[in-house]
Amino acid sequence: MSSELFSGLAILSFVFLFLILLLRRLRQPYFIAYIGAGILLGPQVLNIIHEAEVILQLGEIGIVLLMFSTGNEIDLDHFTKNIYKPLVIVLVQIALSFLCIFCVGQYAGWDIRTIILITFIISLSSSAIVFQYLSQTGEIRSALGIITSGVLLMQDILVVPMIVALNFMSGSNISVFELIKVCIGAIIILLFLRAAVQKKLFKIPMGREIAADHDLQVFIGFCICFGIAWVSSWFGLSPAFGAFAAGIFIGQDKAIRWLEKSLIPFRVFFMAFFFLAVGLQLDTHFFADNIGTILKVTFSVLLINSVINALLFRFTGSRWRDSIYGGALLSQIGEFSFVLMTLASSLNLVGKYTCQLTLAVITLTMLLTTVWITIIQKLIYRLSEKRSGHK
Repeated sequence: MSSELFSGLAILSFVFLFLILLLRRLRQPYFIAYIGAGILLGPQVLNIIHEAEVILQLGEIGIVLLMFSTGNEIDLDHFTKNIYKPLVIVLVQIALSFLCIFCVGQYAGWDIRTIILITFIISLSSSAIVFQYLSQTGEIRSALGIITSGVLLMQDILVVPMIVALNFMSGSNISVFELIKVCIGAIIILLFLRAAVQKKLFKIPMGREIAADHDLQVFIGFCICFGIAWVSSWFGLSPAFGAFAAGIFIGQDKAIRWLEKSLIPFRVFFMAFFFLAVGLQLDTHFFADNIGTILKVTFSVLLINSVINALLFRFTGSRWRDSIYGGALLSQIGEFSFVLMTLASSLNLVGKYTCQLTLAVITLTMLLTTVWITIIQKLIYRLSEKRSGHK
């Protein structure tokens, strides 16, 4: 058993390393290597890794750590003053997405449950990809980065009512107690976050002394991050939401800036497992047999999401250049869409074909994110040059 474990980890590490070195030369983000490794080592190709569900659970730890780190980097004063913009963008985005999917659904003969499900799925962008991208480009604290982060946070919060809605549509019974618990949990976390920030209620003692003790740093970080993530999960909310809140109020204490750095290796490790699980769930035979349909749907999703979000960014006061760029950043379908589709499949809301098609499209939008952003950036640059030339 142990030899199989170590041989699997060795093969996985070598594949990761090879693909990362290749992508480094091509100047592409590393998450593509992790998805590619999942496809290559999965049951459809080399059949080395079989337990996709276990890998996905490990990957969820990476999402929690990513949200915790992102909360550390948020400029809270600017974020709270502009919270209404992300809220408006998300709500109107869902409404416009519903109109688009409703028109498509009427033509394709979908029932209302499928239309609502697909609306939810395409309305959620990837926090993992966008936050990583903004951090690498140094734009996480910019005005556009803060609004984009706010939109992603609002989307993560809305995953909870989306899950409740899917259970209702399937006829599953959800108790009044569970609904009340979700509302109470959200209120408690938001109030605690506000109090901790405004009154500095939370502060790690001996912060400067701990800065020299790496073992304590790691486990203090784990206790704070996973502790509040667990509380959030117990109330029925997303663990990522709790981790994000933890990151925000911890980030207000300048004496413990070391905390984020101590958790970076763990974040990288577990995020790799999340994207590995994405690749493992992709049915390559289905992908090859339906490549035309998948490509059409993928580019339609990227275009629709880009246009809708760009218009909403512009409507809320951003410049056209920033709005188009923001639309491109939020164009892909996110990791929580996997959760919704998996749940919908288990509730028999969709058939196998729709499920596999959606999983393939989600994966492909993730893989094409950086290419799509690069194309949009070049378009923005050319438009700017033309304007300068006319002047």
